[in-house]
Amino acid sequence: MKKLLFLGNNCHVDELIKYAKARGVYTIVTDNLTVEQSPVKAMADEAWDISVFDYDVLVEKCKEENVTAVLCGSSEVCIKANKELCERLNLPFYANEKAWNITNDKILFKQACIECGLPVPKDYDLDINFNAEDLANIEYPVVVKPTDCCSSLGLHICNNEQELIEGYKDAYEKSKVKKVVVEEFVAGEQIGIIYAFLNGQSHFIASGDDCACKHDASRRVFGCSPTKHKDIFEKRLEKQIEKLFNLLEIKAGTAGIQVITDGEKAAVLEMNYRLPGGKFPGEEILCTAMLDNALGEDSGISPERQKGQFASYALWLKPGKIAEIKGLDEFKAQPQKYSVQQFRQVGDVIEDETGMRQVLGYIMAFTDPKHADEFIKSVNDNIQVISETGEDLLCRYRFEKGYAV
Repeated sequence: MKKLLFLGNNCHVDELIKYAKARGVYTIVTDNLTVEQSPVKAMADEAWDISVFDYDVLVEKCKEENVTAVLCGSSEVCIKANKELCERLNLPFYANEKAWNITNDKILFKQACIECGLPVPKDYDLDINFNAEDLANIEYPVVVKPTDCCSSLGLHICNNEQELIEGYKDAYEKSKVKKVVVEEFVAGEQIGIIYAFLNGQSHFIASGDDCACKHDASRRVFGCSPTKHKDIFEKRLEKQIEKLFNLLEIKAGTAGIQVITDGEKAAVLEMNYRLPGGKFPGEEILCTAMLDNALGEDSGISPERQKGQFASYALWLKPGKIAEIKGLDEFKAQPQKYSVQQFRQVGDVIEDETGMRQVLGYIMAFTDPKHADEFIKSVNDNIQVISETGEDLLCRYRFEKGYAV
C-alpha cells in the first residue's frame, strides 16, 4: 500500500486527503500542532507530532514507515519543506529546478515574461543607497516588493519619494536575498488564471477577478469567478502564457498567474507555482494533478474548465489577540451555500503590516455577482472577531465602484 505524508494544516490538505483515500492510499499528517489546531490530523489514517522543519527526524521516520510520497497544500513554507524532504528521500516533487528558481524570484520571472511576450509593469533602477539620479527618474505611484517574499509581505504602494524610501527599506529587510523590485503601479482589478498540468500538458481550469481596498491596493478583499475580462485573457495572454510554461519546462503540478488590468491595459504581476491560496468549486482537478505526480500515477481524469459562479470575501483583521469568533460557524453549517476557509484561531495574535497573515479566512458564496452585495452584507452583519480587550477586530468592507471601501 502506498503511504502519503502531508505536511501541515494548510489549504487543500483536507481535499487531498479525501481524494488520496479514494485511491486506497494510506494518509499521514505531520506538524507540531494539536488536533484542535490542525484538524486535518483527524481526517488522516495516522498523525505525527513532528514539525515540518525537523527534516532529519522526518527523513528517518519516513524511511522507517515506508512513506512513498510527500505532499502539502498551498503553504509557501510547507512547499519548501516538501521540496527538501522529497530530495532527501528521492521522491517525486512536481517542480523542476528551473521553474522553481524563476517563479520564486520576481526579477527572473519578469524577465521570463518579457521573453515570452507577456506584458509586465515598467521597472525602475534603485538600490539601498538611494542614488539621487535614480530617484529623480521615478514616476509615481510605484510598487515596492521583495523579490523573494509571498503573502504581500514587504509590499508597498508609494506615492512620493519619502514613502518609496521607507517602503524600500522595509522590503529590503524582509528579503532574505536583499533584492527589491521597484515597478510602476498599474491600477485596476486583479485577474487570477489557474492551470493544472496532467501528463506533461497544461490545461486552463479557472479564472476570477479580485477587488482591492481603495485605500490599500495591496489588500485584496473581494473576488468573483469567472473573470469578466475574458477577451483580454484570450486575445493577449493565453498563447503567451503557454510559451511561458514551455520556457519553464513545466510538466506537473498546478499554477496561478496573477494579472492586473484596468480593462484596457494589462500587466502580469507574478506566478504562484503551487495550489491556489483559496478554495473554489473546481479544485478536484488541481488536487488530482498534485496527487498524480506525487504518487506516480495517471488518474485518467478529464480536465474540465470550472463551471458555475461564486463570490468570495477575505476577512481582514485589525491587530490584537483573538479571544472569540462569533458567527462564522453559521456559514460553515451551510455548505450548500458557502465554503469557509479559516486560517486564524482563538488565541492567535494578529500583528499589523503582516500581509495575508492578517486574514481570518475566506468565505465563498455560490452565487452570481448580482447577489454579491447581499452576501457581503450578511457577512458584515453576522461575524465578529472579539479581542481580549473587547474590541471587534473584523474590518468590514462594502463594494463601491470597483473597489472595497
